[in-house]
Amino acid sequence: MIPEVNVAGKDNEDRARTPGGKPRSDINDVARLAGVSRQTVSNVLNNRTGYSEETRNRVQAAIEELDYQPHRAARSLRSQRTMQLGYHMPGEQLAAENIFVLGFIQALVRAAADRGHHVLVFTGQDDELEVFRELVAIRGVDGFILSGSRVDDPRARYLQQAGVPFAMFGRTAPHLPQTWVDTDSVAAATSAVDYLVARGHEAFAYVGYDARNYWDVERLEGFRKGLADHGIRVAERSVVLGHSLEAVHGDVLRLLGRKRRPTAIVSGSDVLAAVVVNAAKSLGLRVGQDLAVTGFDGGFVQRMTEPVLTSVRIPVDRIAAELISCCLREIDEGPTAAVGVLVPTEIAVGGSA
Repeated sequence: MIPEVNVAGKDNEDRARTPGGKPRSDINDVARLAGVSRQTVSNVLNNRTGYSEETRNRVQAAIEELDYQPHRAARSLRSQRTMQLGYHMPGEQLAAENIFVLGFIQALVRAAADRGHHVLVFTGQDDELEVFRELVAIRGVDGFILSGSRVDDPRARYLQQAGVPFAMFGRTAPHLPQTWVDTDSVAAATSAVDYLVARGHEAFAYVGYDARNYWDVERLEGFRKGLADHGIRVAERSVVLGHSLEAVHGDVLRLLGRKRRPTAIVSGSDVLAAVVVNAAKSLGLRVGQDLAVTGFDGGFVQRMTEPVLTSVRIPVDRIAAELISCCLREIDEGPTAAVGVLVPTEIAVGGSA
């Protein structure tokens, strides 16, 4: 059980002062402004239960208005916690084209800050588990956030064996803790097909990554399922899977150079959709008129093309908040036998389709 955290400091001591000499706000000021008790403020700060969401919002608003800053070091000392969560960045996430990860980490940092925690981002070399062992040995973090799930993931297996809490963006194998948050990529890709069919398209193609990641496989599966649901068939030569953006660009040029080219292309990511847009423009095609293109992510890249991409949006803010909540629950309560959470996606409509 986590010990009580007294975030107020010593009531009888003089208040700390700001650099300008003005006394800093304390927990009593927050309680008065929010119209709640001091204990309720403490409960919110320590992520306990027993208050409504409306009360939590009032307390958070008072904290922001007063710029109240609990003494983090004192909280950490008393609670025997670092107030830090480790985020492992696998090597493939360091690739320049993996822009989605940047938006996800930003959302993760914001969500952790909302719960009074920092995020320690780290990567590994040949033995990725070595850094995990070091952080666990020195108790450098209270728990871990993982992404890029390999389902039967060696990182998850190690943390389970070490008894260290974690939450995973992506599903884990049945024998591992189900502390994961994910989207249904099959349903998401199917929704993109439904959107295009509703707009009269019948000649389709798909552009994706030639990867073994389960979400890449599921996005192609969802594309095929969506077409089958509408009684539409697609030739295998209309499915482009590439290892690199350069290879995909060349394949798309050939795809669009056919006499009977597709009128709609579903892409497995916004980056791939941007490649399709560029290839189409180089052939003089008007994206959104001569050719419909959809992406998958709905992040930064979606807004960078001309026209703006129509994309399956992954709600990274909600996913990040769910991951932080899940990890902190495991830290506070021990193994909870929690079940995984599927977060729905949506179609973010742009001018490309």
